[in-house]
Amino acid sequence: MAHILIDAYNLIAKMEGISGNLEPQRERFIRKLSEYRSQKGHMITVVFDGEKGGWATESHERTLGINIVFSRLGEKADDVIKRIVKGHGEEYTVITSDKEVASFAETWGHTAIPSEEFIPKLRYGRGGESGMERDEDAEGNQTLATKKRGNPRKPSKAARRRKQRLDRL
Repeated sequence: MAHILIDAYNLIAKMEGISGNLEPQRERFIRKLSEYRSQKGHMITVVFDGEKGGWATESHERTLGINIVFSRLGEKADDVIKRIVKGHGEEYTVITSDKEVASFAETWGHTAIPSEEFIPKLRYGRGGESGMERDEDAEGNQTLATKKRGNPRKPSKAARRRKQRLDRL
């Protein structure tokens, strides 16, 4: 069972964009993660940015089986994620498209997966594991398409590790 650490607003922005009142977006996001957690059984921690509108201290809560962390006022979620991966012996799978955070996590022996690669796992549960990928046409109809084969050369060790970890999610 993996422990997934998510850069929350980074993933939300890649999924649906961030605009207006953030509370409904956060609630939808947590519900979606809870559905995913109940299907897969992974432990999930999400870190929200409280840099501009948070509390004086870091806030922790558990909702629908998801561990939620709000960074304190003036602190970025990136800093909290770095502190978590640096300070714990547990291995994390970090979901972020922030290259600095991903590089930091990998330096400390964790696996970083870009948000764009994790989104299909959230939307379709096991989508993509069978070699099939879901796609939408111009009218919004979902279709299945065969994944194209990539470069025949062997990927780097880090890329193979990232793929293996993503396949387990």
